[in-house]
Amino acid sequence: MNDTKEIVLFFKDDANSFSLVDVSKELMNRYHELGEPTLLPDNGNTKSPLLLFNSNPDFQIQISRVSLNFVINHVYFDRLATIIFDIVDAFEEFKCKFFRIGYISSIFLAPQFIKKVQDKFLKIENVEGIKEFNLSWYKALENKYGTINCWERFITDSSDFKDLLIQYDFNTPIDVNVDFEIKYIKEFIKTANNYIDSRMNL
Repeated sequence: MNDTKEIVLFFKDDANSFSLVDVSKELMNRYHELGEPTLLPDNGNTKSPLLLFNSNPDFQIQISRVSLNFVINHVYFDRLATIIFDIVDAFEEFKCKFFRIGYISSIFLAPQFIKKVQDKFLKIENVEGIKEFNLSWYKALENKYGTINCWERFITDSSDFKDLLIQYDFNTPIDVNVDFEIKYIKEFIKTANNYIDSRMNL
């Protein structure tokens, strides 16, 4: 499995305020490598995708009424903050703003790390014979712009993958309106990545 990073940008207002056709053209102009979009029928579910770019395995975008999600692999990791800022800028062309951000980093480690996680976090005699695990905990991180929520997860699922999945899920508090200036975006990503680096010592 390949490591990925996913960004979720939550719309301040729902996606009825802009044309999906116009948005798809703007995104294709900025990122030709996305390929052709797919417009999906509106089934009334606010979280169902309405617009999908999924022909490029390195960079995919999905838009619903409530959020825009994009998933990238290592090809784009160094450009993460720039892509976020660029997408925010693209939607400002249509008088559409975001108010909240989430960032999910999924890291796959070789199967031998499963035993290391068991030894580090589990009292094995209390869970003898365990086949799979899904461990998670929450922590609040602080930087100069405020609080960031962080969920840290260690997951095995042998039916889907043989490796250990470590997932870091960061997001801003639901009651805080984010100012999507490039300085804020860079600080948010830096805080998250520094925490990930500090925890990858299995």
